[in-house]
Amino acid sequence: MPFPRSIKAAAITRPQRWTTDLVGVWALSLGAIAVSLAALIYYADQDPVAASFVLIAFAAIIGVVLRESVQKREQG
Repeated sequence: MPFPRSIKAAAITRPQRWTTDLVGVWALSLGAIAVSLAALIYYADQDPVAASFVLIAFAAIIGVVLRESVQKREQG
């Protein structure tokens, strides 16, 4: 059975908890994976076109996800 809160306790403002933006963390980790994969392709196969394609593809994926995330956050 929960205890009722007093009027004084209900009037005290509590600070907001600091939260981590997990979409941002996901984007940073995916960017690090993209750079390492592009470096591996570039130095192992000597193929700069494939390395740039990997970077562009990962950047497009990150951009789409972040844009949708911002639009959902603005809507609600």
